[in-house]
Amino acid sequence: MLSVRSLLTVTGAILAFTILTPPASQAQVFTPFTLTKECSQATQSIPNFCTILRSSFAALNKAKVNYYGPEIGGNGQFVSSTAVIDATTGPRNSTALGHCIVYATAPGGPAGICTFNGGSGRLAGFQAVVRVTVDAKNIWHWVGVQTHTP
Repeated sequence: MLSVRSLLTVTGAILAFTILTPPASQAQVFTPFTLTKECSQATQSIPNFCTILRSSFAALNKAKVNYYGPEIGGNGQFVSSTAVIDATTGPRNSTALGHCIVYATAPGGPAGICTFNGGSGRLAGFQAVVRVTVDAKNIWHWVGVQTHTP
């Protein structure tokens, strides 16, 4: 048989979860996310940038991804960089802040991960976690999940 103390603990835990869990209407829903970008104008210096060709999130199409370093391991072997998506075409300042880690000399080609959490303008509620790869034509691919709560 449960003691009064155990019963109060269980009841308190249930009540806390009920209060702290947002209603389904407020819960964030993550959806599949894809993006391709090209970096033909990139240099070996920091800051650097790539241009988004296509994205499943329309607000990012034709935007720039700016990278602010640092490069780790010399010769671009391993990059851990602050990344800012700049989608400022139009009247509102729209940016998303994130971080990318890419092993540029990985067997089979560069591989990594990027995460984004918030920003400004149209990207104020943008969040994403993506896997990073590059194909034989030097087109970079981001595949993962995203949410956007403006």
